[in-house]
Amino acid sequence: MNNIHALMKGILNIITIIEDCICVIGIWLTTILTFFAIVNRYFLRLPIMWLNDLALYCFIFFMLIAAALTSREGEHTSVGIFREKFFKGKPKFNFFHSIIIDIISIIVVLIFLHVTWQFMLQAIKYPQYGTLVRWFNASWLISTLFFTIILILIHSLTSLVINIGKFREIYTKDKGA
Repeated sequence: MNNIHALMKGILNIITIIEDCICVIGIWLTTILTFFAIVNRYFLRLPIMWLNDLALYCFIFFMLIAAALTSREGEHTSVGIFREKFFKGKPKFNFFHSIIIDIISIIVVLIFLHVTWQFMLQAIKYPQYGTLVRWFNASWLISTLFFTIILILIHSLTSLVINIGKFREIYTKDKGA
């Protein structure tokens, strides 16, 4: 059991590192491409139109991964102000609320999983290339959406397991006291 736990923790750590790296590289690459597009257009009077498209593709890609990252951090699917206002100082209700949010998130993600799977299969079968960046297969972004949904599902399931464990810990502590 400890080996499985250690393996899962190791896999989640690798996913975390990959997500963080993609987001850092993505924001920097998007910023640099946008900066050069602005310099070329407004200061050098040499508009290179494909820079804008490439910056947009990079932005879309890293924003999809950022959606999974925010789900991992527990900030994407919940409304924090509601929890803070109504469950402050009530850890049992706070974790129960988190469990309900996780379950709803998992159901919604499972609904979107099938749709994004179909989109990905269609994108693989019929690739679409960028208009100005002709070598860029824009269908790749649709495939990224499917993998983002998978990552969100993994993070939501992890959050659910952690919140159930914390809820059980608080519940048994209150019951034993």
